[in-house]
Amino acid sequence: MSTGMFESCITGHWFNAEAKALWSDTATMQAWLDVEAALAQAQATLDMIPLESANCISQSAKVESLDIAAIKDGIRQTCHPFVPVLKEFERVCGKETARYIHWGATTQNIFDTGAVLQLRASHNMISAFLEKTLTSLMELASSSKEYVQAGRTHGQHALPITFGFKVAGWHAELHRIDRRLTEATQDAFVVSMGGAVGTFSAMEGKGREVQEGMARRLNLASNPVPVRTSYDGITHYVAVLGQLAAFAEKVAEEVIFLQRTEIAELEESFHHGKVGSSTMAQKRNPQNAQNLVGLAQLMRSRVPLSYQSMVRMNEGDAAESNVMDVTLPEAAIISVSISENLLNLIAGLQIYPEKMLENIRLTKGLILSESIMMALAKDIGRSEAHHILYEAAMSSVKNNLPFSDCIRMQLNIIDSGIAINIDNLLDETSYIGEAVNCVDYVLKNQKH
Repeated sequence: MSTGMFESCITGHWFNAEAKALWSDTATMQAWLDVEAALAQAQATLDMIPLESANCISQSAKVESLDIAAIKDGIRQTCHPFVPVLKEFERVCGKETARYIHWGATTQNIFDTGAVLQLRASHNMISAFLEKTLTSLMELASSSKEYVQAGRTHGQHALPITFGFKVAGWHAELHRIDRRLTEATQDAFVVSMGGAVGTFSAMEGKGREVQEGMARRLNLASNPVPVRTSYDGITHYVAVLGQLAAFAEKVAEEVIFLQRTEIAELEESFHHGKVGSSTMAQKRNPQNAQNLVGLAQLMRSRVPLSYQSMVRMNEGDAAESNVMDVTLPEAAIISVSISENLLNLIAGLQIYPEKMLENIRLTKGLILSESIMMALAKDIGRSEAHHILYEAAMSSVKNNLPFSDCIRMQLNIIDSGIAINIDNLLDETSYIGEAVNCVDYVLKNQKH
């Protein structure tokens, strides 16, 4: 029986299969072996170990050559996560080469650098999904830039917008987050090979050269001071993943809100066979959006753990590094899954502009109160105009009267003689500000 959210038949389908494979035990051990191979090659270049031994290490660094069952038993017996792996790798390489494996390194050097390799692979998946999502958002913003919709604040009608304007805002925000995520890789994707306390003490005075040689081979940056208790780079990267999760949740919640039966302005993709309820056969629930909300909350809950893991004692602290050995794979898998699900949600949206117009007219013009107020303000000032529109709006709601009639009654009361075309000013399509121009600006200036 499978346990855990990634493998359970109940929840496992929420998560991207390729991302899960990137962080499997075998993939993790392969990343460790890749780091050991890069270490050996860098040291051989500096004549620290024989080139023949380095080549043997590189050629033998294949996880399928290891006895995983023996490693599993060894970890249980030694209570150490890496020594049994080393022992098995030494067996594969042979006695003569084994003496040069892991030369001058410590476990955390291998674990942290290996995790960076896996995180980079996850990052590449996230970036690919975000690029496609940004393209979908651009296309959706362009096609819906003139779909007039009720802009809402605090869940209530506020002023008219267009749906494309809303989508352009999503694009701009995701574009910024994508940029921040790329920038965060500069400090996160680094080789740290300082040894037991970070001083390169066992590297024969060539530690920085070894680390830089590894960095070139692994296409990573070289940590300027490879202190084992410094974790700010990864923490910042995970924090930006938290922003991505928060953004995805916001979009998903908006879809859930706008798909409500009483609103019905859009709908996530639906296929025959998708079931909304075991009891109510008619249900077409926004299940994709709701799954995305859950994934986002799972991801954001990992951000505080990452910050906590920055607080590491002395020159090494397994208590906190162990936390990230568990948390980082989860954060990466969940974030890839968020990116994939966000793309699927956006790409599959069905938009109903006729329903948007129907909803915007529910209040019989009340949503255009600012339009009337600004027209009146030119003659009587904004404050007095606001008072008139407030009284008209309250009367319209209380007495269930057309807003236009209530405005005229208020104007008659003050006997101002002001002549404004109320009917034209209460046309929802005439008061969308620069919504369309904002969409065009994004389409022109924010390339994905």
